[in-house]
Amino acid sequence: MSGRFHFRPACDSDCGALDALVRATPQPGQITLGFERNPDFFMGSRVTTSEPDVWVMEDLQQQRLMAVFSIGHRRVFMNGQPRNVRYGNDLRIHPDYQGGRTLLRISRHYHTLIRNDWMQTVILSDNDRSLTTVGSGRAGLPTYHACGGLRTHLLYPMCSPRKPKTGNIEVRQATLFDVSAMQDFFDREAARYQFYPCYDFDRIAQGDDPYYRGLSLSDYALAFRQGELVGMLGSWNQKSFRQTRFIRYQGSLRFLRHLNNLQVRLRGGMALPAAGKVLNYRMLHSVLIQNEDPAVFECLVHYLYQRHASRSLKPAETSALVCGLAEDSGLNRVLDQYRSQVIESRHFLVSFEADPREALAGEFPLYLEAARL
Repeated sequence: MSGRFHFRPACDSDCGALDALVRATPQPGQITLGFERNPDFFMGSRVTTSEPDVWVMEDLQQQRLMAVFSIGHRRVFMNGQPRNVRYGNDLRIHPDYQGGRTLLRISRHYHTLIRNDWMQTVILSDNDRSLTTVGSGRAGLPTYHACGGLRTHLLYPMCSPRKPKTGNIEVRQATLFDVSAMQDFFDREAARYQFYPCYDFDRIAQGDDPYYRGLSLSDYALAFRQGELVGMLGSWNQKSFRQTRFIRYQGSLRFLRHLNNLQVRLRGGMALPAAGKVLNYRMLHSVLIQNEDPAVFECLVHYLYQRHASRSLKPAETSALVCGLAEDSGLNRVLDQYRSQVIESRHFLVSFEADPREALAGEFPLYLEAARL
């Protein structure tokens, strides 16, 4: 692009400027949240997509970054087969450049990059500004085709978590000896879902692939019934490369935070950090349950809840466990039994050309991996 504004691929030397841009674009609300990427913006990008494609928009006159966005690829199951699909995220526009024609310029550059391709994206249901833009029909913007939704559950520590009826289900921590069985189970079960990310458990075991940063086999819980693997669920502490910072509280929340935290000590729940502090949480991910059996899922969640969040044996080291499920998944009712908060998001397939949904086979239910959004 000629003139004052210029697009180019992001590079490692942009880390400082990207950090400043991220800090300048928090999520507003009663609680202002900052979704940060310390110590390196690109660490998070390499977890969200296995083939990052991050772009920045520069103001050449002011010599500053004014926006960033990502449209990288990751391998997911689509109609039962692995396929590289783009995922659009990390769109951040500095407040000095919001409004005007900035978004339209970015959209036009999207078009030059993806052309006849399309991408997934997820938008919070209470993000009115973004959802209004999606439905604006403004010339030059792509079409956002609604394709299901995501329910993200924040499970809070409590004194006496519900104990499931285990029946003949045994749950234990995964080991190196389970890699082959885990891969076979994963390849069979994950292929039954639309957009389930492909995983390579050998690479997780080796521990040197940035797509699995901070993840190890011991973070997985496995469920067996009469010796047969029937379910898996992982936990993932991503704080070393992605953080949620509570920047400020508005209005009455400045005072109610202290009352909330007192109740948490007595009844359980999520303690609200002081302004400027980072929330400690773990992502529950890689949800795979044979036949979507809620009893198996309940045993796995309880196992990881006891391990990371329950206060029944010791003070919780985790403020919340976070698990995302498709809005129509029957497994949501298992998580609804916990003391929790639910955040709703909308999933879209974005294109400038034909509707990508026409290529989707109807028998494959949706799966969205919250740990990679």
